[in-house]
Amino acid sequence: MAKSHTVLKVFIASPGDVCQEREVLTNVVSEFNVTWGDRQGVRLEVVKWETHSHPGFGEDAQDVINRQIGDEYDIFLGIMWGRYGTATGRGESGTEEEFNRAYDRLLNGDRVQVMFYFKDAGIPPSKLDGDQVLKIHAFKKRLAEECGGLFDVFETAEDFQTKVRIHLSKVVQDWLDANANAIDSKAVLKDDEGRAEMYNPLANLAALDDHDADEGILDLVDRGCDAMEEVVQIVSRMTSATVDLGEKFGQRTREAEAIRDATDRNSARRVANGAANDLEVFVKRMAVEIPEFYKQHSIFTDSFGSLSLSVEGELNDSVGDVESALEKIQEYRNEMSRSSGSLEYLQQSIYGMPRMTTVFNRSRRRAVAVMDDLLTQLRIASSQTRDIEKLLRRLLGSNFDRAQ
Repeated sequence: MAKSHTVLKVFIASPGDVCQEREVLTNVVSEFNVTWGDRQGVRLEVVKWETHSHPGFGEDAQDVINRQIGDEYDIFLGIMWGRYGTATGRGESGTEEEFNRAYDRLLNGDRVQVMFYFKDAGIPPSKLDGDQVLKIHAFKKRLAEECGGLFDVFETAEDFQTKVRIHLSKVVQDWLDANANAIDSKAVLKDDEGRAEMYNPLANLAALDDHDADEGILDLVDRGCDAMEEVVQIVSRMTSATVDLGEKFGQRTREAEAIRDATDRNSARRVANGAANDLEVFVKRMAVEIPEFYKQHSIFTDSFGSLSLSVEGELNDSVGDVESALEKIQEYRNEMSRSSGSLEYLQQSIYGMPRMTTVFNRSRRRAVAVMDDLLTQLRIASSQTRDIEKLLRRLLGSNFDRAQ
């Protein structure tokens, strides 16, 4: 049976160094279509030069892409990292030109949604181009100061996935609310069943695949809360390890101060090597805990990120569960903030210690490095959790308004 769907086109604009993020966005759109497609009657279509252009001739390659793809998309999503792109006859790069076209539509009163993301992660030295980075900084400044834009920043592909999943669901819902009268004009027929050679009176049942069943709201909340509790325990253990290390370093400091003879190198070496051993114990504990922290937090963000695809009104019977989860999430983020503060203080203390022995220096570098890794994970997790909080408040607000 043919069904009518509203199709919104999502145009991806980026230089060639964010291929992973382009693939992530494509996967998020596929997930979105499975969740919203039939229930809300709206589907997203990814538009990108790889799939929507073909060989041709024009002023330059970008001109060919412009003419073949056109401007008939509903959502513009730009991504940049370490490359700005190759200049065209109309802009410093193809991505800049594509943004300019979308922004011009916005200025002319078009309802196109424009979103831009910048990846804030280390660039391999072999791929670092100072001129390209300067152009990116200038472009970001232009977006903020001249265009009145608010862009978002991410550090990893997983971080990007969480953000774009949440943001797309909100943008689409806002678009549907604002364009209710235009939906019929964008509707297309989708033949879900194809043309079977033989009539099957149970065609709809036969087409179902249990593996494709979307998780229920309660399942998502439970899975996310279970992972959150695991992360809290992990953070508690890491905090305990940090406190232990701080206490041990206090003891080592007292041992060093007790050495009366400044020429007593053996005693000084013994204290330094003892401190090195303390650092190595800490590093080994963190090497176990940090990957597990990442794993469980990913489950948390995946669960509540999937919840962002819920259709307004679906939470009517689960509002209490979501409100309870929101309270836990707020404390969850606060716990990560407290851990970050104590860890940063200890890291600075260790980093500022004098270079005593080769063994100690090596252990100190390893400890500072693993603390950097942990602080990075805590920072990303805190940012993602803040996005999750915004998501839940939006969902709860929508359901509250509908209940009035």
